[in-house]
Formats: sequence, structure tokens, C-alpha cells
Amino acid sequence: MKGNLLKKAAAILVLLLTVLSVLSGCTSGNEENGGAGEESRIDENVEENDTQIEGNTRVITDSIGREIEIPYPVTSAAVANAYNVEIINAIDAIDSVVGVDYNIFQDKEGFKNRFTVDMVIGKSPKELNYEKIIEINPQVLILTGNGVYEEAEKQLESFGIKVVVVDAYYTDQFEQNCELLGKIFGKESEAEELSDYFMDKLDYINKQLEGVEKKTVYFEYRTEGNTTVPGDFFFNMVEFSGADNIFKTAENVQVDTEAVVVEDPQYIVKVSAPDVYSSYYPPTLEEHKAILDELASRPGWDEISAIKDNSLVEYENALDNGFPEVTENNRVLLLSHYVHGGASKLVGTMYIAKFLYPELLPELHPEQVFYDWITKYQKLDYIEGHTYPAYTFED
Repeated sequence: MKGNLLKKAAAILVLLLTVLSVLSGCTSGNEENGGAGEESRIDENVEENDTQIEGNTRVITDSIGREIEIPYPVTSAAVANAYNVEIINAIDAIDSVVGVDYNIFQDKEGFKNRFTVDMVIGKSPKELNYEKIIEINPQVLILTGNGVYEEAEKQLESFGIKVVVVDAYYTDQFEQNCELLGKIFGKESEAEELSDYFMDKLDYINKQLEGVEKKTVYFEYRTEGNTTVPGDFFFNMVEFSGADNIFKTAENVQVDTEAVVVEDPQYIVKVSAPDVYSSYYPPTLEEHKAILDELASRPGWDEISAIKDNSLVEYENALDNGFPEVTENNRVLLLSHYVHGGASKLVGTMYIAKFLYPELLPELHPEQVFYDWITKYQKLDYIEGHTYPAYTFED
């Protein structure tokens, strides 16, 4: 009898120890949930985004394919090139920018005087002040591929400052650049929302224009004969609009304007002029008209279809600000230097597409796109007058 009691007691003791062991394991698992659970979530993220996260660092792949381990999230960055800063601003990471190049600094209206002279890290992505960068001591320096990133790495490596290449000026890399900058600053959801906003509209353009005969366009950037060719920064802005670029097979961006007469484009799109200051504040009505008059006055250009057929009906359809409203009879579109470049020049794409194919794109409203870009993503007040003729929110 006594032996049976001892056996039962031993069995109960074993059972209690087993239960306590199980409970201890569960408790340990909950304490590590940030451990095992978080690790599982991160593993999924790595597979989806081709990114590794370890502790407080992350391995990202930059615009030129280099794998770089950076702090995660980055909370202090020096940035060169305005296209990069605009996307950083759009994903709500602008407070992490502690240094900028001079071109960004001087655009006081576009960035609400956010950047001060003591934050300037150089004249441009190609001309950097390494002493200043070291003084500011950002976690990362974000440059463009046409900058001096290799030299920057040599100068900054010993100070622990990482150099990351982001080419936000390339329109065809917009989606990837949003994702990359989202990963750098820990703003993945904001970056995805920004990307989706523009890519959905680009998908709509592609769908609506599928199989449509393209209209011929001469694009000019600021100075006479300065066009866009494959590999140039503006080429995909025009290409994605569904336009047939008359110089799509050319190799040099500078063309003889007599060649434009020979090609006889149906439409002309021009971005501002070198003597017109065009940032957040657009050109005046008089400046827009002067640009248009200069185009029409070029030798032989009065025979170009786009010039001959252009009809502004200027003041019969004038808006309150005196600008003529866009109509089906317009053949020349002027874009301010500021408006064409929004969201890696996709805002420019939207205007050109609507200008060429208004009847095929009834759900595309470029002025609304510009409004959203300015107010929602750049946190600025909307100002009309960045195109000539002018678009309304309904166009």
C-alpha cells in the first residue's frame, strides 16, 4: 500500500514538473515575441523586398546595385539633388534631412526656408564639401549616380558615414526609388502609397492608349534646340505620355532647329526658358507669351504644323488669371520648370498625355495631380499658372 502511494506521488510530481516546463516555454516565447514572432515577420519582409534587417541596421541595394549596410531607420541624412529631397519630403521623412546641396538650399520657396546656409554640403552632387559633411556627421550621404559617390566613399568611410546612390531623377525608376527611400527612412507604407498614386495613373494612360496611333511631338528643354533622346533625363517623361518623339533615334540632345522644320511635328512641348525664374512660383502670363512668341519667330517655324495649327483663342476662354484655357485647338504646351519635374517628372507626363489625347483620357486630370503633389506631398499651397495654356481641375 505504501509502495503504491509512493508511486502515485512520484507520478504526480513528474506531471507537475512537465506542466511547469510547458508553461515556462510559453512564457519564454512571449518574451521573445519580438524574438521569434518578429523574426518571422522580418524574414517575410526580406524575401519580399530583397532587404536584410539585423538589429538596428539594414542592408539595402541602392540605385546602381550596391549592397550597403545602413542604420535602420536612418534619422540623419545629407542629400544631394532636389528630386531625391522631394520624394523624401513626400514620404514624410524630411525632418531627417540635416544637409543639402546649394541648389536645394536656394529653392527657399519650394522647401519653405527649411534649409539654412550652415546645412549646405556643396554646390551640387558633383562638388561636395567633405569637411562640412564630416562636421554635420549624418548617418548617410545620399547622392545621384552622376555624382562623385566613389570619391565620397573614400573620404567618408573612416568617419562611418555611408554613401547611398539614389537616382530619383529617372522617371522609369520612380517605383523602385520610392521603395528604396522608404526602406532607408523606415517609411515603407508612405512610400508605397506615393508610388501607387502615380503608378495607377500611368497604368491608366497605358491602358487607354494601347494600340492608338501616336502623335508626333518636339520636346524642348529651356534653350533653343535642346531636346531629349534615349538615355536623357527627360526621355521617359515624354515617352510615357504616349507621344512619338521626333528625335527618339537621335544621339545628341542638341539638335539643329532646322531639323524640327523638316520633321514637322504635330505638337510642341517646351519647358520654360533660361531667362525665366521658375520654381514654386510660376512664370508670369507675359513670360509665357514671350516664350510662345519666340518659338513662332524662329526661321521657318511658321511652316511647322504645330505652330500653324496652334490656336489659343486667348481671351474668349481666359481664366480669371488671364491665362487662356486649354482647348482641342492647342498645339503648343508650355510647362514651367517646376511643374514638369514633380514626382520624378511624372507630373509632366500627365500634362503631356492629356494635352495629346484629351478625348481618350477622360479620367486623367493633370492639374489635380499637380495639386495633390504640391499640397499633400510637398506641403505647399497650390499656385496656378504653371502651364500655358492653363488647365482646370476638370480638364
